[in-house]
Amino acid sequence: MIKRCINRKTSSIFADFITIIMIFIFLFPILYIISTAFKPKLLAFTTPPVWFVKPTFENFRLVIQKQGFSQNLINSLIVAFSSTTFSIVFGAPAAYAFSRYNFKGKQNLLFWILSTRMAMPIAAVIPFFMIVRTLGLYDSRISLITLYLVFNLPLSIWMMKSFFDGIPMDFEEAAFVDGCTSISAFIKIVLPLSLPGLSTTSIFCFLFSWNEFLMAMVLTGRKAKTLPVLITGYIQQTSGILWAEMSAASLIIMMPTILFTLYAQRHLLRGLTYGALKE
Repeated sequence: MIKRCINRKTSSIFADFITIIMIFIFLFPILYIISTAFKPKLLAFTTPPVWFVKPTFENFRLVIQKQGFSQNLINSLIVAFSSTTFSIVFGAPAAYAFSRYNFKGKQNLLFWILSTRMAMPIAAVIPFFMIVRTLGLYDSRISLITLYLVFNLPLSIWMMKSFFDGIPMDFEEAAFVDGCTSISAFIKIVLPLSLPGLSTTSIFCFLFSWNEFLMAMVLTGRKAKTLPVLITGYIQQTSGILWAEMSAASLIIMMPTILFTLYAQRHLLRGLTYGALKE
């Protein structure tokens, strides 16, 4: 009995140790970026690295004062929030229809929607560029919002369909008895109950739109450039890579996603597991 308890305790200590090591491995790049962002330029990429220095905000000042930063920030916010909003507005009714109604070709249509999400963006960047340029939408926020909607909508439909599947039909049937239509039952009953799923879907759509680089690099010039594209400006032929300023810019770019996730975190865990188990 004593030997069994010792083995359990040893296994628990070993599991905790492995967990701590894995957390450190995954968090080390972020911690390194944070450390570099607050270092003076001369100490940003020394060998061996200097870990304990007097923090400075000079790198953040240079990033914020960089020409075009405020415009790039506004572009990223508008594009990310717009594409996320449209993904939910268009995706929720479509997901509800797939969840509640049976019609011919339903499974084939669902698979086709999923297959559009499987396509690699780099394979479609040239056709998208030709279409955008032909329509006169090059270097515009509308083009980015539309393209991000194209990639986010399949994810939105599939994620929210699973959440709607987990909501019993009894609630809607009770609403029908009270005189609600399908639309009013969807708005007043189903959507509030699926709020964890909507929050989770919104986070994933926002992360893709906020962090996307390839489309924003190819389809924008100066007016609609987003923050991820701005980082490439710190790779210079004369001065090399400005590691300190690049790290500060990366930290600034991470902040909205962190704040948005923290705001919706009370729904995030429940949303990720919602509908995973059915009675």
